[in-house]
Amino acid sequence: MIVYTGSVEDTRELIQFFRRESAKLRALRNLIVSRDKTVVQDVNRDGIEFPGLTYGAAALEALLRELGVVFTPDTLHDPGATPGGVKEFRLSARFPWGQERIL
Repeated sequence: MIVYTGSVEDTRELIQFFRRESAKLRALRNLIVSRDKTVVQDVNRDGIEFPGLTYGAAALEALLRELGVVFTPDTLHDPGATPGGVKEFRLSARFPWGQERIL
């Protein structure tokens, strides 16, 4: 797990870090936002952790836009909208060719 140690207030630095470090990961699968951190995971469950990047942070919206996630800012920053305050966003829906076929 790669851990971001910079400031979560500096959106530019956070995005540059993500771009640099995401090249070390496989296809990105999901983004998990909790009350204390945000985690981006790939298909192998390896990922990048952003401690302190949570609801209410402008950098969270910038990271979601960088990943191409469609979201509504009003519901994004409401941790009470989901049980436990954890929100998960799927990043990729690509499957290997022929996966849907029954053998």
